[in-house]
Amino acid sequence: MEKPANNTAQHGKPIHERDVFHLWMLVDRHYAGRWEMPIVKASHAEPTGLVPFTLAMRRDCMAFDCYVHFHEDDYRFERLWRDPQRYVRRLKQFKGVIMPEYSTCIDFPKPLKMWNSYRNHLLAAWFQEQGIDVIPCARYQPGCPWLLGGIPRRSTIAICGRGLMKDPAERRRFLRDVRATVDRLEPTFIVYYGSLPQTAMAYPISLGIPVRAYPPCSRGVLDWRNGYGQW
Repeated sequence: MEKPANNTAQHGKPIHERDVFHLWMLVDRHYAGRWEMPIVKASHAEPTGLVPFTLAMRRDCMAFDCYVHFHEDDYRFERLWRDPQRYVRRLKQFKGVIMPEYSTCIDFPKPLKMWNSYRNHLLAAWFQEQGIDVIPCARYQPGCPWLLGGIPRRSTIAICGRGLMKDPAERRRFLRDVRATVDRLEPTFIVYYGSLPQTAMAYPISLGIPVRAYPPCSRGVLDWRNGYGQW
């Protein structure tokens, strides 16, 4: 469900049609570290249901007790970046959102990873300013310190392992990155989206960190309300 966009930024000035970089979202923005990633505030939510963005935007979706997630192919929610104001009213109807996750795949060149990471952080921080509860999404990668720049410590975080547990090499890298993410952020609760949760989340579970896991689903199917379970 899409509402007509409001062409006025929150500081009261009109948004210029040439502002494809969304500089209007940077007013009074705070940044973290040398990479200047927008700072995302902590959340302590423990969601009991997830719904994908593409389904949440349908008029017949009434799963308002769920958190909206973006663990989908990027093209399905590129429209969110093009016109974020258009979707705020609809997103506010849900319990909250998982931080947007434009891809930062390991084989992407670093400038592309940095740009997508910046978009993820900026949208999350801006949504929080609009009164939407946002669960930070986090996954460390060696040589990419900006990925965790601006992500809070001692917070609920989301980790996506969709498609990363099948190939043995991919799985080893993912488990390494999960360990590094947990060690750096010390999360208080983890929302895991992906397969093989007891393997993928073995390290945080061993530390006593609560994990609630949800299986990946095909487009148009509501994610399980209670997931695989909780550890």
